[in-house]
Amino acid sequence: MVKQILFFALLLFSITIVFAQNIIIQTIGKPELDSIPPQKNKDLVLDFEVLHNSGCESLITQIINRVQNPLEDSLAFFWTLFNDNQTVSLHYDDDNPDIFINEPGSYHIKLVVSDAQGFTDSIIKYNAITVDKMPLIDFTFTPENALFAEYLGVVEFTNLTDTKLLKDNSIVWYWELGDGEINSNEWSPVHLFSSWGDYHTTFHLKTKNGCKVALTKTITIEDELFFPDTLFKKAKGASSIFAITNLNTRIAKDDPNEFRTNYLFIYDAHGEKIYEQTNYDSYIKKNQVVKGKHLLRAADLQEGVYYYSFFYKGKSKMVHYKGAFWVM
Repeated sequence: MVKQILFFALLLFSITIVFAQNIIIQTIGKPELDSIPPQKNKDLVLDFEVLHNSGCESLITQIINRVQNPLEDSLAFFWTLFNDNQTVSLHYDDDNPDIFINEPGSYHIKLVVSDAQGFTDSIIKYNAITVDKMPLIDFTFTPENALFAEYLGVVEFTNLTDTKLLKDNSIVWYWELGDGEINSNEWSPVHLFSSWGDYHTTFHLKTKNGCKVALTKTITIEDELFFPDTLFKKAKGASSIFAITNLNTRIAKDDPNEFRTNYLFIYDAHGEKIYEQTNYDSYIKKNQVVKGKHLLRAADLQEGVYYYSFFYKGKSKMVHYKGAFWVM
């Protein structure tokens, strides 16, 4: 009797173990379908290149796929561009996508290729594109508006650009001073302008990754005005024209102050006004006569003495000149 009881106990224990094993197999013995890796097309070799893999903000470039497809299967391309934070930035489904990146940083590229049979494969290239931040540049200059007689054309520039950039030997920078001179030796130059005028001075800077930036400011230098004292009716050139020496006639259309505006009045010996012109524009610079739209010639006047009154709104100061000249 004891043997029978022991036999049935062992039999029950065996059945319990087999039942438990079946439960475990049903629970973990078969992987989920989603965890099965996709099958690959063994004939494909994935590769790609970036035409311009470095640059500055607002970088425009193109990815060229170099996938080897010997069987010429029909393929679908899916590109993902993401940054160091694994944040997906852009998706593309073109074979050779053009891309635009506005934010600085390091970018990785993932390519997924699928064929008509549903086979897929992928490749990732890390740090495939590097985008630099556009450097910020600025400068000031003294004096801002100068009379040539006071400063003799000397202008001092102060470069406000971060000097840390100078530690990078690959940085290229230079000054284009506006009078034909180039300066690549002085970070904050002092320059001598030889005459009056408007000089468009530009500071250029280029980083090792090709980030180019330039800033232009206008330096204005004015000079005292001089008027003819004698005009000759039968002469040619400067002595026959009422030309004002050092007169800057460039009036900016968008200047709310209307700098360079002038008014010329000519009177005869009896005080009668015989000529009036707004923005008279015939002048002399470096002994050269520049004939403008408005031109008063000695040949148009009778011999005798005349008086002029001239108002000029310069950037440095407003002036009113009075004087006399002879026509002979």
